[in-house]
Amino acid sequence: MKGEELSTTKTRSEVVTEQRRHIMRSYSLRFGHSNAMNATERRGRNLNMKTCLTILMSLAFATVAVRGQDLPTYQSIVAGQSPMYYNQLDSSLAPTIGTGTFIATATGTGSTNDYFGNANDAAFFTTTTAQLALAAGGNVINNSGNNSIGSLSMVFQAPNTTQSSSRYIFSNGDVSATTNQFIAKDVSGVLTLTAGNKTLTNTWTLSSGTWYYFAATWNFTGANTSAFGINYYLGVAGQPTNTLLSGFTERGGSGNINSAAQLGDGGAFVVSGNQADTADGFDDAGVPGFAEGLASWNTQLSIAQINSQYNALILVPEPSTLVLCGSALLGLCAGIRRRRAFKK
Repeated sequence: MKGEELSTTKTRSEVVTEQRRHIMRSYSLRFGHSNAMNATERRGRNLNMKTCLTILMSLAFATVAVRGQDLPTYQSIVAGQSPMYYNQLDSSLAPTIGTGTFIATATGTGSTNDYFGNANDAAFFTTTTAQLALAAGGNVINNSGNNSIGSLSMVFQAPNTTQSSSRYIFSNGDVSATTNQFIAKDVSGVLTLTAGNKTLTNTWTLSSGTWYYFAATWNFTGANTSAFGINYYLGVAGQPTNTLLSGFTERGGSGNINSAAQLGDGGAFVVSGNQADTADGFDDAGVPGFAEGLASWNTQLSIAQINSQYNALILVPEPSTLVLCGSALLGLCAGIRRRRAFKK
């Protein structure tokens, strides 16, 4: 199924086409309404400013999220932060930075449109055994005994269905030991993160069919102070940075990550599915989850760097749509001037 495009999911390009259609329909209806009101003004009816503002606001809201920043812009920001590994998870499954190509280990894994609507630039998973495993010699997590320090970010979409299962988004270190894990799971619509020996509790819900940005930074070179532990972030792709959720769990101390625990075991990194037994892939009842843009660092990213990645996912109006809004506004202003001239 590699290279296959998912036909059952509405693509961002199709959404854009629908939005443009709705914008033109809305503009046509309101423009027609404006002309009708002009014709009746001579009989004493007047189009007030409130109506004008309503029409303008309708056009403005119709332009939101028509076009995203392009993928190269996001990739440039990520690559500019000097990752040790960067893989778009496109149909090639090969990294643009670092070593280790991912391999589809079972049927049900393929490629589809990414967050920006580019064909074959994201991976999808339609069975519980579907996963991508890093080829031998690859390295995603910077793990060197007690000197583990680094960061990771990626973009993913939750399955577009009622989520009622425990599904792995990624997995590392869960083959045998339980003290060196790094796992992200979608547990019935809640993001659950495991770091070292501890499952981190939160109430970060994952809405069906929604794209998310996830990132984590960690320092496991010491313990028992706030300088050591893991920071983690989650946000809906396309939202401002003040909506980005964040958390921190310390390494060492009562109720925290064990002071001897590590983040991952330095072995194969798996996207979708349990690394231990090739199960619990990132789908729900055959409805796929998507993943793209996996990047990792051997340094801790700053919050400013995290925010710059997140900001690059914000959708912006398409230039042609802005022209349409401007034309509508000019038409409204011209109509008001004509009415004022008629009254004189």
